[in-house]
Amino acid sequence: MYAVIDTETTGLSPAFHHRVAEVAVVLVDADGRVEHEWSTLVNPERDLGPQRIHGIRAVDAVRAPRFSEVAAHLVSLLHGRTLVAHNLPFDLTFLVAEFDRMGLVFPVAHDAGLCTMTLSADLLPGTGRSLGDCCAAAGVPLDGWHAAAADTRATAALLAHYLRRVGTPPPWHDVVDRARDVAWPEIAPRRFRAVPRPDDASAARPTGFMAGLVGDLPRDSASDLADPYLAVLDRALMDHELAADAPAMLAAVSRSLGLGASDVTRMHRDYLRALARLATRDRTCTDAERRELERVADALGLDGSDLDAALAGAAVPMIVAPFALPRSARVVFTGEMSEPHDAWARRATAAGLQVLDGVTTEVDVVVAADSCTMSVKAKKARGYGIPVITVEEFARHLDR
Repeated sequence: MYAVIDTETTGLSPAFHHRVAEVAVVLVDADGRVEHEWSTLVNPERDLGPQRIHGIRAVDAVRAPRFSEVAAHLVSLLHGRTLVAHNLPFDLTFLVAEFDRMGLVFPVAHDAGLCTMTLSADLLPGTGRSLGDCCAAAGVPLDGWHAAAADTRATAALLAHYLRRVGTPPPWHDVVDRARDVAWPEIAPRRFRAVPRPDDASAARPTGFMAGLVGDLPRDSASDLADPYLAVLDRALMDHELAADAPAMLAAVSRSLGLGASDVTRMHRDYLRALARLATRDRTCTDAERRELERVADALGLDGSDLDAALAGAAVPMIVAPFALPRSARVVFTGEMSEPHDAWARRATAAGLQVLDGVTTEVDVVVAADSCTMSVKAKKARGYGIPVITVEEFARHLDR
């Protein structure tokens, strides 16, 4: 029924001769049960790029099969199944390029598969773009970072969570039906030995000022391709992968997704404004932080005036103090409280408030057991500039 796939690559864009360095597939049935797993490192026939990010060692990659050697087996796994990935357009860009090198056409476009990141906007409202955020919201373990096998298992579990939520038949049944009839190219099988990633070959999770901001950035719902593009930008910033050729590389990524120049400029300015708002939420912006933001602005093809405007906008207080709970406010609860969420929801509803499950831009306030909580809902609220208050403060507002 489904083939969940993930790739690790030597960079962000095939237009810059980046290649697939690892591929993993998990086959899943109609109910979300795992039927089969397969993964291997892939010899990219070039340097491995930022190894600190994906953790793949040359000593392992040199022993791995080339993509052309695994392609026939990969097609046998994907044939007749619906392709699923977290940020499917990104993985498809590289698969299309690898097949093109072989003189073949990869027959699946991004709208002929399922993207768990795109689906999360409806099925996990209020979460961020990253696989980690979505897994945390769904209660799915993610035991790895930039490791294809671990990411694919987590994505398969995320798909199973979605399937349980939507019931049978799923709303994407037409995509599943079309996938059965996709004409895959015939490739002569080749003998190869899969080389799984060694247990000790892993990547460190990103740290630092920018990594701490990117996880809180709000989603962009302008189009189905906005978040797939911004997810690549998120990754580049978190992993310190932006180099001198960043503007050209991001332009290549946007072109591969079919995004127009005006759309990209709008997204870049919104992205910079969101970063500036998060960077100054403590009401300060150090010289070092400003230099980081200047680096991002430069990579986005923006100038100093764009950054000045973003910082000036961020200086406007996001929360008016003292906070006043609006009548008919839309409220989201997060964290373990002295009473169950249902009890607080009943009290809020009785007071004329609307209780929502996830954080969107329409939410007025998030109520937490601890106002400094780092829950997914609270992080998203701060990214949107939505107040996060304690349950005790919320109770006082209800009493008033």
